[in-house]
Amino acid sequence: MDYCRACGAEVESGVPLCPQCGSPMDSFAEPPSPDVDEAVLREVWEMARQGSVIDAIKRYREATGCDLLTAKLAVDGLLASGGAGDKFLSQRQPMEHLEAEILDLARNQGKIPAIKRYREAQVCGLKEAKVAVEAMLAEHGVQPHAGSGCAGVLLLAVAVGAGCWWGC
Repeated sequence: MDYCRACGAEVESGVPLCPQCGSPMDSFAEPPSPDVDEAVLREVWEMARQGSVIDAIKRYREATGCDLLTAKLAVDGLLASGGAGDKFLSQRQPMEHLEAEILDLARNQGKIPAIKRYREAQVCGLKEAKVAVEAMLAEHGVQPHAGSGCAGVLLLAVAVGAGCWWGC
């Protein structure tokens, strides 16, 4: 048995592509060590979360001695999961509190602020947040606040302009 250098999956010898992640199996290595210091993982995650992904990858490589691809995949995994597995998930807001906050935001400010808050709290992408918020709204029968939008602003501007024209 060999191990995929990219994802660490166990792969039968002679297979050209990893069945798990699709990476070429031209070079094999032991799976990445899970014994990376939690402080380093937290530092790498914070760097990546703040937009310094390249620096985070460099820091991960320094700390682990792994190759570039493995470091990139590890940092991508940290970002996607909100941290390093269960170690960082405790930083996420408990779902029951988040759900109440999301529903309240949607009722009072609209769906977009609710999606934005979900993304911040769950450290996820736009599509995932939109799907999750829409599911919450449907489950609880909540209709998001519908602001006046551009048409309302335009109508107000026309009314004010017409009032000045007639009364000025």
